[in-house]
Amino acid sequence: MAPGKTAPRLLQDLLTYDPCREDRAGRNLLTSAPPEYTPSRNGIPAVPRGNCRHALVRKEEQSLLPVAGDNHGPVYKVASYCPQCRWHIDVIVEFKDQDSSSQICGRQSDYPLHHFVYDSDNKKEINGLGAQQAPRTFSFHCTAPACPTSVRIDLRPPRFTEHDQELMMNKAQLRRRFERARELIGEREGETMSRSVDGPDFLDTFLRDSLNPAPGKTRVPLLNRKFAKTFWRDCDSILTKLGFEYTLEENEEENGPDVEAWHLPRPGEQQDVFQSTLRTTVQDARYELNTMILAVPENERQNVRHQPMYPVPSQGDIEMVLACHDYEKVAGRTRSTSTTEEDHPHFASLGAVGDFADTLIHFAYQRQSIVDKVNAPYYLECFQEIANGRNSESLQFEVAMITSKDIPNRRELEAAYRSIGLDPAHGPTFSDRFIIDQARSRLPDISPTQRDELRRNLQLIGNSRESEEIRREAMEDIDTYEEALSWLELDQSQADDFVRTMFTIKTQDNPSSIEIARRAVSIIAEHRNSDRLRQFLLEGTMTEPERDLSEAYALFEISSMSDRQNVDLSVLQSSMLVAPPSDIAKLEKAFTLIQQDQLQNYNNKEERPKESGSRVNDFPLETWPVGCRNNGNTCYLNSVLQFLFTIKPLRDLVLNFETYEQDPSPEALKNKKVGRAVVTPERVATAQNFVRELQRLFQLMIRAPTDNVLPTKHLAELALCKTDSVETEAKAADAENQDHKDSPNGTGAALIKEGEPAVATNDTVMGEGDGTKNDDVKSDGSAQATEEHSESNDKPSPPTRPPPIPPRPKAQEQAKSKDEHIAESARQQDAAEVMGNILDLISCAIKGEGLLRDGEQADLIKDIFFSDVTIVRNTTNKIEKTQELRNHHLISAGGRDRHLYAALDDDFGQSEMEGGDSKYEYIAHPAPIQIVNVRRLQFNREKKQQVRDTAQLSLDDVLYLDRYLEATNTLSGDELLHLRQAQWAKQQELQRLAVRCKELQVTEIEGLNLADAVEETAKLTESFFAGIEQQMLDPLPAPPPEELPENLHERAKVLKGELEEIDASMTQLESDIDTVFKEYHDHGYRLHAIFVHRGGTGSGHYLIYIKDFQNNTWREYNDETVRPYSEQDIFRLGPGALAAGSTGIVFVKENRTDMLTEAVCRQPDAAAAETTMNETEHKDVEMTDLPASKTEYDGLEVIEGIEKA
Repeated sequence: MAPGKTAPRLLQDLLTYDPCREDRAGRNLLTSAPPEYTPSRNGIPAVPRGNCRHALVRKEEQSLLPVAGDNHGPVYKVASYCPQCRWHIDVIVEFKDQDSSSQICGRQSDYPLHHFVYDSDNKKEINGLGAQQAPRTFSFHCTAPACPTSVRIDLRPPRFTEHDQELMMNKAQLRRRFERARELIGEREGETMSRSVDGPDFLDTFLRDSLNPAPGKTRVPLLNRKFAKTFWRDCDSILTKLGFEYTLEENEEENGPDVEAWHLPRPGEQQDVFQSTLRTTVQDARYELNTMILAVPENERQNVRHQPMYPVPSQGDIEMVLACHDYEKVAGRTRSTSTTEEDHPHFASLGAVGDFADTLIHFAYQRQSIVDKVNAPYYLECFQEIANGRNSESLQFEVAMITSKDIPNRRELEAAYRSIGLDPAHGPTFSDRFIIDQARSRLPDISPTQRDELRRNLQLIGNSRESEEIRREAMEDIDTYEEALSWLELDQSQADDFVRTMFTIKTQDNPSSIEIARRAVSIIAEHRNSDRLRQFLLEGTMTEPERDLSEAYALFEISSMSDRQNVDLSVLQSSMLVAPPSDIAKLEKAFTLIQQDQLQNYNNKEERPKESGSRVNDFPLETWPVGCRNNGNTCYLNSVLQFLFTIKPLRDLVLNFETYEQDPSPEALKNKKVGRAVVTPERVATAQNFVRELQRLFQLMIRAPTDNVLPTKHLAELALCKTDSVETEAKAADAENQDHKDSPNGTGAALIKEGEPAVATNDTVMGEGDGTKNDDVKSDGSAQATEEHSESNDKPSPPTRPPPIPPRPKAQEQAKSKDEHIAESARQQDAAEVMGNILDLISCAIKGEGLLRDGEQADLIKDIFFSDVTIVRNTTNKIEKTQELRNHHLISAGGRDRHLYAALDDDFGQSEMEGGDSKYEYIAHPAPIQIVNVRRLQFNREKKQQVRDTAQLSLDDVLYLDRYLEATNTLSGDELLHLRQAQWAKQQELQRLAVRCKELQVTEIEGLNLADAVEETAKLTESFFAGIEQQMLDPLPAPPPEELPENLHERAKVLKGELEEIDASMTQLESDIDTVFKEYHDHGYRLHAIFVHRGGTGSGHYLIYIKDFQNNTWREYNDETVRPYSEQDIFRLGPGALAAGSTGIVFVKENRTDMLTEAVCRQPDAAAAETTMNETEHKDVEMTDLPASKTEYDGLEVIEGIEKA
């Protein structure tokens, strides 16, 4: 919570708060914390120079004051007016929700004064150069627990601006009106021009009559002699905003011209003082007119009609409603009434005032420290300095009581932070654990005396932060399992052997800590029920652990200790369904050991697949897709696997892989190319291993009697492999990351880097890229280097000292490095790159069906996913055409919300190249499945870092490719090109206008375009000219030209007109572009899947949304969870919409959706679900091939794809 202030301080700040000078001060006296006082630096004035020191008077008719004997009514209002600055200030005090438990602060209460804090939720942000004259509202509430008091302060600017006053009282303007009136009405002997006081005087009379209407005093003819020479039409704006009504009335004389007249305002009776009405406006205006008239020298305002008003001061009323009219003051001192004297900054920091009695100073310190605990040390320093400055025994006693509890002041806390090597300025941002680790790191290298001093400083920090964890660390007190692990610098996943290791290290470093170390080990032993640790405490030795448990977990590819905490026993059971028969016996034994370990150490009692009611969802298994559990930052892989499973011909290929299997002999591989690379026997072996693993997974996804399955780590490793073997890939990764292993802080690894592939080949789909032009990637397939990012690990690194038996923790880390290779590789890849790699692996693993252009193997993968794209380059001499196979289209979100068509138009449209050449693209032969890859990461040159483009790409259920093809059923190639050229011309004009529009819209002032900024500057300049004589002691050496404001106003009008014209032109052009191909719908593709990344540039999570065409439903695939998803939300735009995070969008030929896709393919093995692993005999589950699906696509030479050689 922000710092607060007592009621007298709030009133004092209100009396010196000047809205017109808030920007210059850089802070708000009412809501901002006072600047901290540092004796060694020049202090910042509590009240900015030039602020109005308000002399508030009461507006009786707008106030609601307490009556005698009733000081706690439901609500009070003190309406005030400052004759000096002419601002109107209302203080409204409300006692909300009073009941028997309420206790309103005051001298008769435990809380002698209200202590208010600002309610930021009610703050109205005011931006722009013209904000000086904007109304403001500030709300506060009392921090006393049982006090229902809240305060609202409304500040309204003068009803008459400086410009209005100039219009009414400037003698030059009055002279012009006088001459004009003589021309229109005629001269009258002895008549003189109006005086400066006449305008305010006449207007006050009109307003007084409007409040007390009488017959014959409700209108003023425009040609009334006094009105014409005083106001004429120049003051129409003033009259209108005060409620006057201009009318044309029929002339009583026959055939005479209509009579122009102004009718006086018609304010109704005031029913509620809390509502702003026309009567309020008229009353406010009269107070201001009263000030203007009385400011005119008395000899110049003789014979005026104005009846002077002398309202009473309202400060006493405000003190009464704030319950601070009778607070206790320090003996022999009263608060100064000087307009320049200020209290010492320490009083402002405590929310107090200088004449507080000692008891109220103590009260202010207590309240401030409670509501703003972060700055409590500074408040204690202020309290101490006031106590010393007053030489007050009572305050010095209170200070001594506080410091005796080791509660630090600001200076002491800063010294404490520095003693452990931390910057005090960042103290509140540090976590307790970080501070403790920082202190521990210094203990081994300092003397016992220094250790005692360090622990005392740690105690001060803990007291300041109210952190029990830091306090216990300072006192070396351990009570809980978590505290014991923390003291030994362990986590829950580390085994008993590591407990002994860290015990030895700790006691060797500091022999005096032996007792607390033994207590820590004892607590861990009891929590884990570990006989080995109890044996170590009694005998100093430990028996060797059973090795069978680690081997049991390893059989199920669970090698990390942290993975054991999240084991789903039902998933392990499911994985045994597709295990080779020879492995069943050892898997059963391993499962029994894991069951016992899970029950004993992790309280995991699941012994069979989850029953109905405890499942992830309640859909019948045979009707619902299976989820894929995350296997270590592999959400991107799960999304790709789920998508591939829905592609029916690809799934059939995998399930019947033996029919398609490639002969790996060198002779059979002669001339075999995939991805423009020659395929080696080693690459085929790796690819076929991958397809077999994928086959096992697909079989499991079909037969599993559970809601989700766990893809094997070997499958993930193979999916990431780009070399001829996994071993080669692992060695390359190890060599690349060797420097990270030598880091003193351990290996720092970022989370999944969405859109940050290490290599972006021409086969990559759904990748991000770094902003490189699309055609460069497509033309040469070269790798794109992307900057690697890493995040340091907050956990302390394993011990580096030679430990006793067992081996050091670092050795364990080295043993796990191969297992962690998957996670390390995953950090450098995403769904895009994995998709491309998997398609290449499948092509390498299967026999080709012929040769395509450039010797590329023709196969089912090419038929389904690869389109033939032609790039046309118009050079000065000729037209060049090149062709390439693509399995995706790479587009940019573009930094602004738009339709997918607009982004694809950029990709396929005409673009300028070096030397005056141009190029465009079209699809010669479209594949039946189209993947659109969205580049979401862009390099921000100003920030010098990658930023995520969250612009929304709106989608339709059907994407029509007509505009991107070589020819359609309706249009020939020439006709299609002619339409595209017309579209390109409009797009070029739109781009030109967009550049200019950005120039006019973007300024350094948020929320203001260039025209508004110039207009606000003109108004500020006018205000500057009007007040220059009062604000400057000496004339400016080079005063600005007087015509500057007028020129700026004119320039603002021109800029505004230009922006409006550009807006209209861009809207029309966008409409024209959308209608060019509106009638051509020959080649439709249905939306099938959307890959979505949620997170930032350095981390996040992948999901996929897939359409089930057979059941006409959308589903969200989020790792192990698959749930229904509303089609309306698929296409929804706005905050949190899929359109802002889509990284890959998949479309399927609309007349082949049922042939090419099938989202649900389940045959749960019910018998297996009823079989427990405790049975002595195992019943084999026969793994039969699935029935072959209809192969209506097998007989086709092409499937909307590439013609076979």
